[in-house]
Amino acid sequence: MNKAFFAAMTLSLALPSSVFAHGVCGHTDLHGYMIGIKDELKLLSSDVKAGNNDEAVGRIDHIVGYLEKSHDVIPHQFSSDHLEGAELEEKTAEYKKVLDDTIEVFNNLEVALASNDSAEVRKLFGKIGEQRNIGHRAFKEDC
Repeated sequence: MNKAFFAAMTLSLALPSSVFAHGVCGHTDLHGYMIGIKDELKLLSSDVKAGNNDEAVGRIDHIVGYLEKSHDVIPHQFSSDHLEGAELEEKTAEYKKVLDDTIEVFNNLEVALASNDSAEVRKLFGKIGEQRNIGHRAFKEDC
């Protein structure tokens, strides 16, 4: 038991605090998709740095899959903010637009990787960061 406790404690200290910052909203499907995207992005970055473009394209397919699944989920923030009617429709449309724009960036990244256009790949990684910031500023709930 002490070994398990020690291992869990060590692991909790090693993980970034942002993983634990999600509180109650960390138990949603959307949160799971976002963790999947984060994990795949780390691997994607490693693949690109190593020149494994075929592996990177596979990662993009996984990320786009998570983004598409996220499209069908309403962020927890919307219910905790008690959004209804037109306001809910407007925020949902904004949310889906951010997801669609992000999917487009990943599709463009796939094309850039296929054509070995390293300048475009770098540019698109910057756009991925921008999309992440847009989504988190607008839709990530601080729990």
